[in-house]
Amino acid sequence: MSEATNANEVTQREMIRIIGLFRKNGFKGEYVSFQHVVDEGASYFVVMSDENNGTQGLFKADLLAGTIEFQYMLDENHEVAK
Repeated sequence: MSEATNANEVTQREMIRIIGLFRKNGFKGEYVSFQHVVDEGASYFVVMSDENNGTQGLFKADLLAGTIEFQYMLDENHEVAK
């Protein structure tokens, strides 16, 4: 497995750990995208789609702290819903 070439890219191993954290906290849905938060160690932005109605939310996950913080809802174009 090759290491990420871009600071924002997330490796497969990191994705598995992030998904595990979400499942441990009872989250269900489709993972749309993952992005490493530059300069924040083991923090990642995750866009998730609700399995029931397809709405998407942006979350910030911290693997070291084991926390997930909701940021905001997104519309279909990954923009902040108003």
